[in-house]
Amino acid sequence: MKEKFKLYGSIFILIIFVPCLLMLWVRGGFEGKQADPVQQQIEDALPFVVAREISVSSKTETLKTQAVIARTNLWRIYLESQSESAQREWNISDSGVESYTESELKALWRTSAYETNMEKLRQAVEETRGEILTVDNQPIQAAYHYAANCKTRNASEVPGQESAVYLQSVDSPDDMLADGFLSISYMEKQQMADALAPLLQEDAPQAENLPGALELTARDSAGYVTEVTCGMTVANGEAVRQALHLNSACFYLSELDGKIRIVTKGIGHGLGLSQYGANELAKEGKNYQEILRYYYTDVTLEDWK
Repeated sequence: MKEKFKLYGSIFILIIFVPCLLMLWVRGGFEGKQADPVQQQIEDALPFVVAREISVSSKTETLKTQAVIARTNLWRIYLESQSESAQREWNISDSGVESYTESELKALWRTSAYETNMEKLRQAVEETRGEILTVDNQPIQAAYHYAANCKTRNASEVPGQESAVYLQSVDSPDDMLADGFLSISYMEKQQMADALAPLLQEDAPQAENLPGALELTARDSAGYVTEVTCGMTVANGEAVRQALHLNSACFYLSELDGKIRIVTKGIGHGLGLSQYGANELAKEGKNYQEILRYYYTDVTLEDWK
């Protein structure tokens, strides 16, 4: 009888605990299991990447939002770097994504604030651990900028970005309150001619013909210049913006007192998430998941742990 009790007891234990052990094994829950090295690299680097991409003074939900964006972009870059025919060891330094080092952050924040600020960033990373934005089970190009021209841009209207169908225009009206949203600056005609010469080459305008020689021939529905025509050359509006070091491609040119007056609205390329708008939504009580789904269309927030 005692032997039967032992037998039944052993069977009962197996029935109860074997499924639990199997579940732990499937989920990678055994203590001592090695994390995927690429995943671990990405998670370890994220606080330093996020620190470079957004102000640590942002709301907690905004920091979480940026953590998901940064993680998504790192995974996308990693997957694009791999090929079925030639897998190679990957290091996060290969990604081209900018980040701070510990010493740079201590100098930026002062050592006394370093641990407090890093704790905020580590919390944002940990509370979103493994989460990325996907379409068709692939990481998206999680574009972001600081402030839009009161609404973000449609990628379908931006040369070279047409395939990013998840980057669609949404209202972001609070962006007009961002510091630097409206910028008015002046440039010498020769300075502008020199800046545009490498881009426009043989059709580069003479200084005395500026700004009239430049035609802002096309804008998208958010007000950003998509085409600039000079002579027979049509230049990308974003390329002109970069050549002139403007806040955004939502710009206007005129002449005043012999100089070129430049008015810009918004800060950054205007695609995807507006960090200023996201922070305002966080102040209203929106969580990071709601913010991400607002600024990116028809995406899945997927767990890649």
